[in-house]
Amino acid sequence: MTDDILRRQTVLPDAPAAAASLIEPLLAQVAGAGAEPVSITLDYGPVSAAGTAVTVEAQVERATRTLVFAHGRLVSSDGQVLAAGSAVFRKPASIINAG
Repeated sequence: MTDDILRRQTVLPDAPAAAASLIEPLLAQVAGAGAEPVSITLDYGPVSAAGTAVTVEAQVERATRTLVFAHGRLVSSDGQVLAAGSAVFRKPASIINAG
């Protein structure tokens, strides 16, 4: 795993798939510009009310020439993991061909 962790402070929205709507964009950001999702898996913890202060975190676990494996989580202010996700992204062809 890399030491570079992206973190965002926000509040849990009142929307369907609220955790996914917060975790997925940060996973994509940490994977790099133009990376396309191949697979995303989310595991949910305790339910939390809309408006709850949360931290969203994401980091790259490993990367190959063509793929980026990332992990993220949604944590409440009291430290509970509300959701965790892992994703695989395909690097853009321009980066693969440049390497």
